[in-house]
Amino acid sequence: MDVTVSELMELFLQSPLVTWGSVKTFGSFGSSNQDNLSLYMDLVDGILLNQIMLQIDPRPTNQRINRHVNNDVNLRIQNLTILLRSIKTYYQEVLQQLIVMNLPNVLMIGKDPLSGKSMEEMKKALLLLLGCAVQCERKEEFIERIKQLDIETQAGIVAHIQEVEILRCCQ
Repeated sequence: MDVTVSELMELFLQSPLVTWGSVKTFGSFGSSNQDNLSLYMDLVDGILLNQIMLQIDPRPTNQRINRHVNNDVNLRIQNLTILLRSIKTYYQEVLQQLIVMNLPNVLMIGKDPLSGKSMEEMKKALLLLLGCAVQCERKEEFIERIKQLDIETQAGIVAHIQEVEILRCCQ
């Protein structure tokens, strides 16, 4: 059975990870009248995810996020590279942990965001971001936001948190 890109995207957008890293938890993801493609592109552009990372780790950074990506592949890749660098630095410097999984492929996401493989890479980025959130100084606040979600979504997020714990190790 072949699955279309729009079906894959819909499944991805309904996943607990996306629900966590979106409107219900951070209040800044799309509007109710936005179509799935627009919502998904808002995620892969890296702007929202970098804003979430800034809430997790507000330390100043000299990296500038491109706020107007307008489907520019290079700007998308640049934003996602900044995000991954921030995540990796946070794991190493603040959490004193080493990420043992393969990092998300930002080139794949940037060049072909609508592929199933890119959606899998976005899942990795969201997993790593979730791992930062539930271990940061503001973890109680982030966990409280998770508790506001429906039980099924909460259970999915807990499973993802356990998955993140397997994908890292302490130094």
